[in-house]
Amino acid sequence: MGIISYIIIFIAVLLILSGLFIVKQQTSAIIERFGRFLAIRQSGLHIKIPLIDRVAGRMSLKILQLDVIVETKTKDDVFVKLKVSVQYKVLAEKVYDAFYKLDYPQDQSLLMSLMLFVLKYQK
Repeated sequence: MGIISYIIIFIAVLLILSGLFIVKQQTSAIIERFGRFLAIRQSGLHIKIPLIDRVAGRMSLKILQLDVIVETKTKDDVFVKLKVSVQYKVLAEKVYDAFYKLDYPQDQSLLMSLMLFVLKYQK
């Protein structure tokens, strides 16, 4: 066998290995083909077509915590600062929405607005 055969075998092995990827536990991977959504892969060993498919991102399915400092007014007209913690998680069936429809899920005004509404109007 000549050196060209070894080079071809080496390139073939690299292509096969670049098509394998691992998704960790409690994580989802978003696969795109030529920049268009293809699939969502759950934990385990998976195969993709090298140079055509790519892992666009990974989304954690663990419970995450958002800490916010809120300034509110008490009944006796005193302003106090409270540290509020909200726990949230991305559901496995909503990974597509969380990845493509939200830029930064923790900074979205809906979550913040809901939390501030509940704090202000609790009696």
